[in-house]
Amino acid sequence: MYKISIILDGKLPQVFKYSDALDAFHTYMFKCIDLGDAKDTATYNLSLPNGKMYSKTFDKNGFVSGR
Repeated sequence: MYKISIILDGKLPQVFKYSDALDAFHTYMFKCIDLGDAKDTATYNLSLPNGKMYSKTFDKNGFVSGR
């Protein structure tokens, strides 16, 4: 199971589950962008079934980091 979690300003995450890897990666790469929904920070995490996680973090000034 692939999971995308969206954390805006440190609040409880919204979690979306995918059974298909391509759907999960497509959503993470092209739809997890900074839309200005957060006041300070927005974090997008993609969790893979093997335990690996990819993360994007945006702050109010723009892109901060990605792992």
